[in-house]
Amino acid sequence: MTFNLQEECQTLQQDVSQYQIPNAHDVGSMDQASIVDLLDGAIEATAQSSDAITDETVFDVYRSLLKGVDELQPAAMSKLFDSITSGLQAEVDAAQRTLDSPDVDLTTLTEHKRPLEHYSFLMHWFVLAADKVGQAHGPASPAPKAKRGGKGTSKKKAAGVTDIGAAWAWENHIPTTLALISKVLRLKTHRIWTTSAERDAFINCVTRPAYYITESETYMKSNDIRLGVYKVICLAVKHNGHGFGAQISIMQCLQYFEHLSEPMAEALTVLAKEFDHSQLAEEILREIAGKQFNGQDTKGSRSFSRFLIRFAELSPRIVLKQISLLLCHLDSESYPMRMALVEIIGMLIREIAHSDEGDQESREKKINNLFELLTERFLDLSSYVRAKVINTLSRLCDLPVKFPKQRLQSTELTIGALEDKASSVRRYAIALLTKLILTHPYGLMHGGLLRIEEWEDRYKTASAELEQVETKEMERPAVEKDGEGEGEGSDEDDEDDDDEADHSDDTETVTGSPSNATPKATPARTPRVRSRARSKSVMTPGVSESGDEMSVDDGSLDTMEDVMDDEVPDFDDAEMADPETHAKSVRSSRSRNSSATAASTVTTPARRSAVPKPPGNTKSSVKKEKKAKKKNKARKSDALDLSALTNEQAALAALESNHILHLKLRKRYYAEGLNFIRQIEGAMEILGQLLGSKNKPEVLEAMEFFRVAHEYQFANAEIGIKKMLHLIWSKDNNSTNEDGNELKGIRSRLIECYRSLYFDPLPDMEPKQQVNRIAKNMIQLTYDATLAELTSLEELIRAMMDDGQIHIDVVTKLWQVYSSDKPLPRNQRRGAIIILGMLAVARRHIVTERVDILLKVGLGPLGKADLTLARYTCIALQRLNGSVKNVKGSLLDKSVRLPMDNPIFRKLQDAIEHPCRTRDWFGMAEQAINTIYLLGEHPDQLCNELIKNLTRRAFGSPPQAFFKQDTMDEDIVEEHRSAAASAASLDSQASQVFHGDAGDAFNLSQLTFIVGHVAIKHIVYLEFVEKEWKRQKEEREKEEKEKDTRKSTGPGRQKPGSKEKEGEELDQVAGNAEDEVGERIAAVRETELLYGPESLLALFGPMIVHICGSPHKFKNQLLRTTAALSFSKFLCVSSQFCDQHHRLLFKILETSTDPNIRSNIVIALGDVAVSFSNIFDENSDELYKGLSDHDIIVKKNTLMVLTHLILNGMIKVKGQLGEMAKCLEDTETRIADLAKLFFTELSTKDNAIYNNLPDVISHLSVGEHAVDEDTFQSTMKYIFSFIEKEKQAENIVEKLCQRFRLADDPRQWRDISFCLSLLPFKSERSMKKLIEGLPFYQDKLHEETVFNRFNDILVKARSNKSANKPDSELKEFETILTEHKEQGEEDQALEKRVESKKAAAKKRATRRNARRKTLDDE
Repeated sequence: MTFNLQEECQTLQQDVSQYQIPNAHDVGSMDQASIVDLLDGAIEATAQSSDAITDETVFDVYRSLLKGVDELQPAAMSKLFDSITSGLQAEVDAAQRTLDSPDVDLTTLTEHKRPLEHYSFLMHWFVLAADKVGQAHGPASPAPKAKRGGKGTSKKKAAGVTDIGAAWAWENHIPTTLALISKVLRLKTHRIWTTSAERDAFINCVTRPAYYITESETYMKSNDIRLGVYKVICLAVKHNGHGFGAQISIMQCLQYFEHLSEPMAEALTVLAKEFDHSQLAEEILREIAGKQFNGQDTKGSRSFSRFLIRFAELSPRIVLKQISLLLCHLDSESYPMRMALVEIIGMLIREIAHSDEGDQESREKKINNLFELLTERFLDLSSYVRAKVINTLSRLCDLPVKFPKQRLQSTELTIGALEDKASSVRRYAIALLTKLILTHPYGLMHGGLLRIEEWEDRYKTASAELEQVETKEMERPAVEKDGEGEGEGSDEDDEDDDDEADHSDDTETVTGSPSNATPKATPARTPRVRSRARSKSVMTPGVSESGDEMSVDDGSLDTMEDVMDDEVPDFDDAEMADPETHAKSVRSSRSRNSSATAASTVTTPARRSAVPKPPGNTKSSVKKEKKAKKKNKARKSDALDLSALTNEQAALAALESNHILHLKLRKRYYAEGLNFIRQIEGAMEILGQLLGSKNKPEVLEAMEFFRVAHEYQFANAEIGIKKMLHLIWSKDNNSTNEDGNELKGIRSRLIECYRSLYFDPLPDMEPKQQVNRIAKNMIQLTYDATLAELTSLEELIRAMMDDGQIHIDVVTKLWQVYSSDKPLPRNQRRGAIIILGMLAVARRHIVTERVDILLKVGLGPLGKADLTLARYTCIALQRLNGSVKNVKGSLLDKSVRLPMDNPIFRKLQDAIEHPCRTRDWFGMAEQAINTIYLLGEHPDQLCNELIKNLTRRAFGSPPQAFFKQDTMDEDIVEEHRSAAASAASLDSQASQVFHGDAGDAFNLSQLTFIVGHVAIKHIVYLEFVEKEWKRQKEEREKEEKEKDTRKSTGPGRQKPGSKEKEGEELDQVAGNAEDEVGERIAAVRETELLYGPESLLALFGPMIVHICGSPHKFKNQLLRTTAALSFSKFLCVSSQFCDQHHRLLFKILETSTDPNIRSNIVIALGDVAVSFSNIFDENSDELYKGLSDHDIIVKKNTLMVLTHLILNGMIKVKGQLGEMAKCLEDTETRIADLAKLFFTELSTKDNAIYNNLPDVISHLSVGEHAVDEDTFQSTMKYIFSFIEKEKQAENIVEKLCQRFRLADDPRQWRDISFCLSLLPFKSERSMKKLIEGLPFYQDKLHEETVFNRFNDILVKARSNKSANKPDSELKEFETILTEHKEQGEEDQALEKRVESKKAAAKKRATRRNARRKTLDDE
């Protein structure tokens, strides 16, 4: 029987069990000894001669053993493997010797054909069998781990199979097998197999085991196996014509085995580079280019995309040849292929940028084309592709070549991507902008900082210089211009010589310098011109690199140095100014790309030394010319050497032309830098919004961006840094993003950013300088800070102080600044005490040890002159009480109370009573009263005295037109004097004296303010007294209980359970006692504070009511403001007072023209609602009117108060939610955001939005409160997004359908139908409700918009419908809708015709009557 290798291999692949062996041995029925004897016989035969394998009986033994391989023991498997490999090895060696013989005929060669085919077939079968055995018994692995593989086998063969898997590991023999196959493939097979079919069959049989092995992901993780496979494929393709077969096999591997994507790319790279055979790779790329990928099949496309990316990374030049064909996949339906092409384009740009092949122009053209393809993908439909584009551009930023033109375009597109819908795209866009700043190419001349004012000045200077030089050039005489033409050729010759000498230095290109803007018209002279321009900028003081760098530093630090000279004693320039700026530039240069830095630092000195000095060259050439002319011709000594003069003019003209070119390049360099800076500055607003994103990685990237932008001195970065401060309240921990990288918490990252910007020590600075710098930074953080920013800053400082990140020397320096005797700007001294107060929140001893300084400075002459300083000093004094928060229900109190004879209270009283005419007094007085009530044992005593003294001042002295402040602190320099004078003139309006006034309005305003604030603080003090009484009672009861316990433990024993009973009785007594204390305190608050015969506050209640109720008498604006504020506080004290006078407060809210008064009242109403909700509920509608106020502050405060009251259940919503919904579309972003936050929180309450939805729709659709249709639709779209429960949706469908019945206005029809279309219609019950409501809206379907809305509902219902359910009901409903629409249109047309006929008849009747009347008159 003849052996056909191709047929045998095909049969083997189909089904091994059906493979027919002529002399078969039933291995399954044989015992192990018989199997070993059978194998030994075959081994002995082949050992004697490798040709014995062609003996059919021997060959069938091997085939029988391979067919029953499951029955073989490990020792038999090893013998079988060794026999086949050794036989094949011997046959290969014999064939090689025959091929190497000089005189060999074809017959001798063909004798090796059959043994080689038999051995290769057996090797093929053995690999397949061994691989299947390994798969059947678990993963192929070393012996100890293979024991688990036996669990999946049949019971009767379990023992033997387990031994195979345990003792014989096929994976260990795979490298040897692949090495043997490689040796086979080194034979000159074309001489042994004369026909291509036979040869191909043999090569396929030999290489098939390698492809089998690759199918196992476990095997391909081994480096030896992977390299062996690569070698087999490469040898087969290179020397044995296996190219087409390899192409088919590799494509199949990519299609079905995702893990082979990168290995196959590596194999093709080895084939191309080590075997110099790239044709196969090119063929595969062409085949992939012609392949279509379905958008739904992501597995296959992902495998091919990974292959392309890996191959482009390893062999970019081969991919570059075929890129024109591969680009068709940029329009593929499969987004993984589009992503792969985007990444490949980036790799090709990198390759071309590094390459020196071809001319510069062709490389630039290729790069431009690739960049265009890359930037087009910013508009891709898939967010994954858009994110990949941004990632690719980010990697390109690290290249030494900076692509200035493309960078500007990429920056613009990236800024647009900041508003992308996908959070991943936005995150990568922020990261790319950060990378663009870090690697910007505009740092070669001036150090890298990007302050826009400095760059604008440089651009103006360069433009002015260029204009001046060009004007001179235009005004030059014609003779000089002729001279230029004559000397031009010789100058070019000199330049050519210089170019040759300095070629190695000048050919280097520094990216981002003015040389990048060099015109393409003179490519040969470009390096020379660049080097001259660079050297001129280095050598000239006004344009020098070092000079410009110093001018930048000096210009940016002038003001700060002046300030610090005045601000902090002993702060010199070296300590506070230069080191900081120098360190910032050092830090920014470190963070930039190292290659760009190397280019800027290495090439400049080389170019500087390589450039000859033109003036010296000109003089030497003139001397040589004179000597030559003296030798040739004898002339008179006084004769003019015209030729030398002409040459000198030509050289000077060449220098001037180079100077003009240098100026043009500088101007263009500055223009590109300004363009980049303006682009980044314009994106700051959007980036600031992204700081509030719900996506954590976005927020972290935005924080990093603002940190980097601040270091590079972008103007608007400070806004982002301040906005970033509010993230300190974030409560999150470290997490992991989708890339597997660990993400820090937002709070910890914020602390890191602030520490690196303001607190980290800088290198090469003295410790004293470090302390000065940190103290200065902390103080500057308070400049122009809002209350919200100061609150967030306090939390940040507290956290850092708790963590020990602020050194005690910095605290000492802050005290030095605060207590300095030298005149300092007010902001600095204020900033010092603000920061000290913040630090004291974490460490109380910071202020407890220096109370005397606080009293001397903040409440002394300096504080009286600067009331803001006094106010913050009072806040710092409040830290003496600690920052321990009271636990609700706990009687434990850790607060500190001082005796009333303490100097603190005398100073506070002096500060309040000190004559003053500025509005700052009110803020200071508020904090002073707070401090008194927080620290004093009996604050009411001091406040009684205060109120009496202010009353005497207000009513005891005659009115004065203007009260001049008699003390001025030396701290106020001249500019502050003028500011204080202007403020005094403004505040003098508060003390206007009207005819018939009985007192000073400002003094009365002070009195009313103090009275109101004392009243509200006294309520807090009463709560403290109540807690203290309860605590004392509890302690007494505890002592009594302990005494009783000691008595009961004496003679006699307690009865079982009597102890528990006694405890319950004591708890009950204690509860009754607490109730008694609470009732007593409530009675004091209710009846004694404002109505008691001995109460001082009771005297002022009627006065404040009279002032608020008589605006025509009390016209002073400040007085009315303070009176309204105090009146609001009085309302919170007693329910009786509130019940009597609360209507007056609503009247003031309605009639007042001062937005400050209205804003204060709105906030006060919130407190009143908390105190006495039953009184407020009757008039809650009045508060909603504030949402329609024209003043933004009033509207915002109203919205915040209502949000607090509604969400905390303090007031009930009675249909006014529609007014809140209006705010969703407010033009002011802050108000709209607050409204969205309110509805988001409200949706978490049980059915709150669902219950009020009908009222909201009615409120916004009809009546005086109705809004336009566009606003209604956008508002409803947001609110309906919270209707998620299907049951709620069904009920809303029913209610909305019933609304059609009572609606007559087409606008209402459209609104109702729009609301219906917003519902999901996920269940059949919703559609059933809609169909049942057909009688209510069938006569409205003739309205086109209404009918379209119902069609939208049908589309939504069909998309949510199950595929296995019939669509007949929906089709029937659609038909009914169409019929009613047509019927309605006919009715409308008939009605119009009737109306027109009626109108015509009426017109005719009128004419007839008119004619009759005319005839009657005649």
